[in-house]
Amino acid sequence: MTDPNSLAAPLRSWAEKTLGPLTAVRRLPPGSSPAAVWQVVRGSDNARFHLKTAPSPGAFTRETFAYRHAVPALGPGNAPRLVATSARHLAMILTALPGAPLSQARLSETALRTVHWRAGMLVAELHQAGRPTPTTRREASAFLSRLADAAARHADAAGDQLSSAERQFVTALADHLRVLDRLPLGFVHGGGIESALRWSGTARPALQDFDRARFAPVVVDFVHLDCVLWAERPLLRAAFFEGYGRAPGAEEQQALRCLTGLHAVRSLAEGSTCGDRAAARTVLDRLKSEVGV
Repeated sequence: MTDPNSLAAPLRSWAEKTLGPLTAVRRLPPGSSPAAVWQVVRGSDNARFHLKTAPSPGAFTRETFAYRHAVPALGPGNAPRLVATSARHLAMILTALPGAPLSQARLSETALRTVHWRAGMLVAELHQAGRPTPTTRREASAFLSRLADAAARHADAAGDQLSSAERQFVTALADHLRVLDRLPLGFVHGGGIESALRWSGTARPALQDFDRARFAPVVVDFVHLDCVLWAERPLLRAAFFEGYGRAPGAEEQQALRCLTGLHAVRSLAEGSTCGDRAAARTVLDRLKSEVGV
């Protein structure tokens, strides 16, 4: 039986050519990214690194671009640093961040509000990093339309988890999302922000996992937080946007409602655990009640 902690020989050989001999290798549990990640320890100084293999060439391209062109704007210690890449292996070596995912932190309400305020500042810095080319600007403007186009497929996959009225509601959300064309663009993380934030006991969290990063309407980075956490704890939402520097505008509020609903339907269709589906159902029911469906 293959040791799940082991690295394939070609991958380990590349890593050791870059870092030197490794004394420990450990496969990390899945996090906010679908990539495979190992923690490796360099023998010469016991420094820890993460060796990450992307799930696809597109994810590799997005993440390496992010680390080279946008992540440096976050400042030292606020995100991993890119050490080396291998397009052949779809692999990258990153410095390891201290701490644990913010979603696992046990903090007082006051401390958590401070962390979310700091997280808002960090996400704002990411959104302002880099300048889109004409091509990436066009792609960013079309991003929400692609999400709207996928709604019918996700609704079909959800099957009898959605009523006929709910399918009509999902269609209305998707149609409305397509006409929102004055949304602020920026360089977005694109994944689950709360799971990608790490906290190590300092007031300011760090951000990792940029395999979904791209230029897009910045509102997409608020969806995962808005689905459950902010709905249950609105003071955290207020703290985040105070740190971010502004509250969502009117069109962004509309987009956030639509995106949250479509994300819930996708979770119903693809959720791998009862908890995911239960949370998605709660979100969908909340949105329906707000508009009287």
